[in-house]
Amino acid sequence: MAGYIGSKASVVSSGAEHKKTFTITGATTSLTGLNYTVGKVHVFQNGVRLVDGTDYTATNGTTITLTAAAQNGDNVVVISQAAFQVADLPEGTPSIDDNGNATAMTITSNEDVLISTTNINPHQDGSGIALRESAGVIIGVDGTHAIIAARHNSDGEVIRVQKDNTTVGSIGVASNEYFAGGSTGGDSYLRYGYSTVAPSTSSGANRDNVINLGSSNSRFKDAYLSGGIYLGGTGSANKLDDYESGSFTPTVLFGSNNSGTTYSNLTAGSYTKIGNVVQVTGRVRLSSKGSGAGTVAVGGLPFAANQDGGIGITFIQNTGSYLFQRFLFLTIDITATKAYLRLLNSSGNFENVQEGSITSSFDVIFSGTYKTNS
Repeated sequence: MAGYIGSKASVVSSGAEHKKTFTITGATTSLTGLNYTVGKVHVFQNGVRLVDGTDYTATNGTTITLTAAAQNGDNVVVISQAAFQVADLPEGTPSIDDNGNATAMTITSNEDVLISTTNINPHQDGSGIALRESAGVIIGVDGTHAIIAARHNSDGEVIRVQKDNTTVGSIGVASNEYFAGGSTGGDSYLRYGYSTVAPSTSSGANRDNVINLGSSNSRFKDAYLSGGIYLGGTGSANKLDDYESGSFTPTVLFGSNNSGTTYSNLTAGSYTKIGNVVQVTGRVRLSSKGSGAGTVAVGGLPFAANQDGGIGITFIQNTGSYLFQRFLFLTIDITATKAYLRLLNSSGNFENVQEGSITSSFDVIFSGTYKTNS
């Protein structure tokens, strides 16, 4: 038996029908190197269609045996249909064929499908797609977005998240905004709009006064706000726009002259400011009152007052004969950071305490509340 040379294969239609041409040299009855489905193969010799089972036998999917040998110079064409056939494509064509100029797709031994990569973890090298049974879909890109999801002509879900067959959340669009959240036990979505993040339903509609931020056993830590917070309502009266706490150093003032005044290391003050209300506590203890003279006041308050008024009750001790262990009242002038000491006299009226009424061991403990514009 002689043989044949010069076979050439090509795709005839959409990759399902395959044509292979044999140019015969010598004489042969065997056509090999085929891949066909038994019963779905056609053989033509010099343009004449041969009859399956009479002129040839095709029973194993890979070879065809001619009843009469093809002779030198004969042209035999086999058109076959197979479950899968690889076409011979021109060199340089992107494909999964060996002639391709790049690896377009790879199917690994674990049946992972790799597109434009040979790495099963393309997010590590920045390019390609991996479809993996053990890890889902992995996408890696270099310098651009990895996924674009768009909904056209209507508002609603773009991406749906499910646990088994139950929808538990989604990401969607509403007008020119998008929303995201979960639906288990009720809508708990956030809508992201123009400089606003607001509660919404699963369709992006407003959801007012329903959703909590955190819970008793699942709390946020710190909140950093440059503006205010509305408590119990949405009006301006409900806005808390400031909270701070700190310390200050109180002083004792004698009119306008405090030359030589010194203090004990027990002198200290602290404050808490909520909105425009200031709560202060402190102690001033003199070591020497120096040469000061005039009306006695406690100075160094942390904020200036926005109205006249009392800021609290003080207890005075070690202050001389008639002030010893008596209660005094502090009053603060508008725009001032000092509070004057006033004593309830025998006539039932408050009078200013003067420098001459106290000693160098003057010790005042005070607390109170006042308002400020700061």
